[in-house]
Amino acid sequence: MSDAAAPGVALLDNYWAPTLSFAVSLGRRGVPLHFYGRGAGRWSRYCTRRLSCPPIEDAERFVPWLEQRVRSGEIGRLAPTSDLIAYYLALLRHLFSPEVRRTIAPLEEIEQCLIKTRFASACQLVGQSVPTALTPEDPEGALAAAEQLGYPLIVKPKSHLAVGNDERGTVVRDRRALLAAFRSYPVVPGQEVIARRYPELLWPLLQRYIPSARRRVYSVSGYKDAQSGIVTAALSVKRWQWPPDTGISTSQVSYNNATIMAAGIRAVDKLLSRGLFELELLLDHSQLLAIDLNPRAFGFIALDVALGNDLPWLWYQSTRQVLTPLAPTASRPILEARFSIPHAVGRGILRLFGRRFPARPRTGRGSAPRSVLSMLGHWSDPIPLLVSNARLLRHPGGLMRPYMAAARQAK
Repeated sequence: MSDAAAPGVALLDNYWAPTLSFAVSLGRRGVPLHFYGRGAGRWSRYCTRRLSCPPIEDAERFVPWLEQRVRSGEIGRLAPTSDLIAYYLALLRHLFSPEVRRTIAPLEEIEQCLIKTRFASACQLVGQSVPTALTPEDPEGALAAAEQLGYPLIVKPKSHLAVGNDERGTVVRDRRALLAAFRSYPVVPGQEVIARRYPELLWPLLQRYIPSARRRVYSVSGYKDAQSGIVTAALSVKRWQWPPDTGISTSQVSYNNATIMAAGIRAVDKLLSRGLFELELLLDHSQLLAIDLNPRAFGFIALDVALGNDLPWLWYQSTRQVLTPLAPTASRPILEARFSIPHAVGRGILRLFGRRFPARPRTGRGSAPRSVLSMLGHWSDPIPLLVSNARLLRHPGGLMRPYMAAARQAK
């Protein structure tokens, strides 16, 4: 429903799913959308203003720029579509109006979500199990830690803050591979200020490898109002990812399991006071292990919208009023969201190596997904969808190499 007096929303433009989903959700309801920077969003049919800004990765320049825009009133609402934006919002939380401030989690909570060592400590305090992990700070310590954890194990960043999103982590299977992978990460230019604040982020952590993480990561996603609590939540399962062991979802299927849903909601309720969330859980034998809590929009948010949980719109409403929790849905339709191009590349490479694509997971009722939708963009806003997907094809080697390596290793 259109609201002629609707306050505008700033979107940091890029080519990724959370931003495009926010544009469709809010734009079709008549919310003015102001796109800052360069990306596919500036071609959206819902874009009302195009403006420039420093690169979001350059914290040294971007944070002062954002502070000035918030103080002046030019930006009153900024969509939380990435880790960096969630972090910057928490840093500048005190500058926003009271009704918007109530939707922004305090900095301590954002740090607990975005820094894996702090997340693990917070989970342990509230009784939520996590995978076993160790944090050596030199190669000798890494070798000793590997002896405790056993091979294979995962070497991955403690956070994407300071070191960027290109560092996804890797699975190592022996001492030689560990020594090659364990190194101090370079700091993203412009994020030196973040590295100085969190120097521990420059060294990776080692985590016990759990085979189910490749194709069965459960996600409990939704929205929490600061006053009324969890407004809505949905459960889904990651079927496939890019890269195969440590990557982002390329196939996310809705799932019906009351036990997993309840466990996820309990954990989120204790760990995060407000805002968008996506909690990732692994099932290790009979134990649910939390591996990540994203306090912002996430890559398959279009699946939640299709299931009836319009999370961008709930976020926007929450910046204007206290929300009433939605009535829980006992059973949801089975839908699948795909990151289409990486998904298709992965399937093609598996066939090339004579391997079958993983079977569809049981969805709680044994049925297959009824329909498939795109994670990256929506056909009602076609130009951003086409531009973002075409951009993935600029570097085909980056799409193919992780799947080729995984397929060869499995032969």
